[in-house]
Amino acid sequence: MLFNLRLLGKHAYLSRPSISVHSRDRWSRPCSFLFLEVALSATDYDIAVIGGGPGGYSAALRAAQLGLKVALIEKDKVGGACLYRGCIPATSLLQCANMLESIGRAGKFGITVEGVSFDWKAVQKAKDIAIKRLFMGLNSLLKNRGVEVIKASAQLSEPGVLKIEGEVSIDSLRARNIIISTGSMPQNIPVLQGDSGHIMNTTDALEVTGIPKSVTIIGGGAYGVEFASLFRSFGAEVSIIEMQPRLLPRDEPAISKHLEKAFAKRGIAIHTGVKLEEAQIIDDGVSIEISDKDGARLTIVSDKLLVTVGRTANTGAIDIKSLGIETRDGFIVAGDSMQTTIENIYAVGDVTYNPQFANYAFAEGIHAAETIAGLNPPTLNLKQIPIYTFGYPEIAKVGYTEEEARDAGFEIDVVELPFQTLPRSAIAKDDTGYVKIVAEKNGPLIGVHLIGPDVINLIPEAMLITNWEATVADLAQFLHPHPTFSEAIGETVLKLAGKPLHVL
Repeated sequence: MLFNLRLLGKHAYLSRPSISVHSRDRWSRPCSFLFLEVALSATDYDIAVIGGGPGGYSAALRAAQLGLKVALIEKDKVGGACLYRGCIPATSLLQCANMLESIGRAGKFGITVEGVSFDWKAVQKAKDIAIKRLFMGLNSLLKNRGVEVIKASAQLSEPGVLKIEGEVSIDSLRARNIIISTGSMPQNIPVLQGDSGHIMNTTDALEVTGIPKSVTIIGGGAYGVEFASLFRSFGAEVSIIEMQPRLLPRDEPAISKHLEKAFAKRGIAIHTGVKLEEAQIIDDGVSIEISDKDGARLTIVSDKLLVTVGRTANTGAIDIKSLGIETRDGFIVAGDSMQTTIENIYAVGDVTYNPQFANYAFAEGIHAAETIAGLNPPTLNLKQIPIYTFGYPEIAKVGYTEEEARDAGFEIDVVELPFQTLPRSAIAKDDTGYVKIVAEKNGPLIGVHLIGPDVINLIPEAMLITNWEATVADLAQFLHPHPTFSEAIGETVLKLAGKPLHVL
């Protein structure tokens, strides 16, 4: 207990007031009664985490590691949207899709492959096996760290007190600190209503029972781009609709240009700078009408319509108004410490007004736990987040775009390099890659942007060299394995240093 008191400082407490605990079927289910006696024997917690997604479970694990008493309340399964309805299932399906793409290019290497087909049920099973394995590992980790997982819903209407409802009911679970990690939900478009059999959100798309012959995707951000790549790899005719002038409108424009070129080469129909006018269910699919800036209209008919226009915060269980928690566009505003506008109430992950990436949620959860423990962790920097889009081709970035750097007042140098100059590109028979580096003039690198095969595995190096503020002269000394795609960064830095090797 001395360790806990030292960590908690002024937040330490010596007594734990009792709470009432009820089991809905205490006598008919002895196992539930035993669970209560073992898992809920103590009544107060240093931290109660609402929601078991990446932000929530990382906060719980780190807090328990620091010796704090932690309750993690999750109404479904720990792992959150990422594990069941997001990055893990999507990446699993894209892994299979990339395998098909590789087989399709086998002829370039003198390998003849005939009669290629896929079993969609088996593809889905492979995804489910991966999810189950990760769920079991996470459950084991939480148990071994001593985190008390309560499978129930939690309602927060006053600081430090939660009402728990589920297989176990707790009138007032008390915690010195609350971490909200309730995640987000797919957002819909008002014009798209009704028939879920033809209109899908991203969750539906991951569980589709078969590949549609054609699919129209509303939204050209990361979600839309990944699903466009996925469905096209499995043979669907794909159209992607984006209101902004280009796909991935928040990315470096040159990256968007290379992506659109690669998608067009794959037969994906791209409609950017357009407005969705109407959508209606027809006999065997969906018909939508779009218009461009000149008012010209186009009708697109497809078997399925996938909406990927973003997500909305899941705050239904939090009495935002009475608590006085500040929000922006429905998302909770969290400060540098991840604390909300109410003392001892924190928020992490997709429920916050921050970038919605699992890796950033991990960092937020750890940061919140360390702040509560009194460790004073360094402030998270949004420009230090590696951001990525899976599919074919892959896309990854960290730091400033050229426009962002100029707007921020930096004097910059910019260098670009197509992957086709790399020996590895010739070996792989793949020239879709491109890298753009933004550097402070006579200073460190502040932005790296990549598109091409396996570039997500290159972004950790880019993250390190931008976060450590290494100068171009320093980086020009780094060696890279030859021949590999990692030489893209090395060659670009050499070019920036004024001593290019394999390029002009």
